[in-house]
Amino acid sequence: MKKILFISLWLVLSSQASCSDEHLPVKSTGISQDGSSSLTIVFEDGEETGFSDDEKQLITDLISDAEEEVRALLPTLPDVIEVTAMAIDRNVDIVGGVTGRANAPGKVQVELSSVFRGGISAAAHSALSSTIFHEFHHLDRGWTIQGNKFGAGIPIAAVNEGLASVFAEKYTGVYFEAAYSYPEDAAEWLQEILALPVDADYSTWMMGEHPDGRNSIGYRVGRYIVHKAIENSGKNILELSSLTPEEILGLVGT
Repeated sequence: MKKILFISLWLVLSSQASCSDEHLPVKSTGISQDGSSSLTIVFEDGEETGFSDDEKQLITDLISDAEEEVRALLPTLPDVIEVTAMAIDRNVDIVGGVTGRANAPGKVQVELSSVFRGGISAAAHSALSSTIFHEFHHLDRGWTIQGNKFGAGIPIAAVNEGLASVFAEKYTGVYFEAAYSYPEDAAEWLQEILALPVDADYSTWMMGEHPDGRNSIGYRVGRYIVHKAIENSGKNILELSSLTPEEILGLVGT
């Protein structure tokens, strides 16, 4: 039976003169049966944003379950992982109320929207598991903001984001069309990003709005690249995930 140890640390900010009701992060740590891997969830509670005890338990359960599932699929996932959960008050409905990023090897941050319809719990049910699958895929490949194992360039970014998106969709069944769908002329978009200089602006081409009105070009093209590579090679998403961006682009026939 798998043994899970949960540790909660409540630290109260204080000064010599007075105490505050504000709380620093709460940590929950799950340790696997053989002690070889661990998952720590850090809840960042601010003065005006934070999580209820029920929300923390729900988030802990969803992340812990997702970690077990991802680790079974990606056995080279880092042994020690820390996930920082933050509550935000901005609208990210386009991705189900949850966003995330792989900050460094073994470190992921997820943000859950308190203004999502139904609040943080609804956002967690909507997209937290798929976000964890996506970001943990990045950890497995080494596609992280700090300690990145890959070179610069929008094509490399598109491939890595496409792999994580298709992986998450495949194993969670969650897909946000408004954020990730690609058009019929996606092949032309691919040629466009292949022609970009290596230092092309990341925000404009990957996740932001392009001056011509398109948005999330790199994410959309990334899914197209992965789908075409699967179609042309017969490889599944796990097999594809062991290849370099260059090898994957080669399968597309660029």
